[in-house]
Amino acid sequence: MATNRPRISPDADSFSTEGVPKLIGRVNDYARLLTSQQIDELSRISADLEKETGAQMVILVVPTTAPYSIEEYSLRVMNGWGIGRKEYNDGSAIVLAVKDRSARIELGYGTNRFFTDDMASTIMQEYMIPRFRNGQYYEGLRAGATEMAQTIRQHTPESWRP
Repeated sequence: MATNRPRISPDADSFSTEGVPKLIGRVNDYARLLTSQQIDELSRISADLEKETGAQMVILVVPTTAPYSIEEYSLRVMNGWGIGRKEYNDGSAIVLAVKDRSARIELGYGTNRFFTDDMASTIMQEYMIPRFRNGQYYEGLRAGATEMAQTIRQHTPESWRP
């Protein structure tokens, strides 16, 4: 039975994550927007990606990132939670701040070698933001996570795969 919590680096819990909530699983819904079935589906997308490529993806939904910008907050999440394998830095995160009306795809430096910021922006603009604007948060997260997983699967070097 697959766990909802990704394997994180051993020292991740010792990193200061001031202002960032505790990692509880692959999907962390601190805004309470998602049903348990929706969390399970998003977790499955993340677990399947990790099983196939080794790359880790988490989703975080919060009411706000204040006092941090979405960019700074997302980076704190990635570093503080230790998402991605240390030797490849292949983590990724989708962060949605509902009250702030902001979202971001954050990529580890290893993933960013083949998954560019422009690609992340395209996924945000085409698959996520239109749904978020209509209040379809789950649908936007699912579409974004699915596209991210497909992109990572297509481009992860064979030598990085489990």
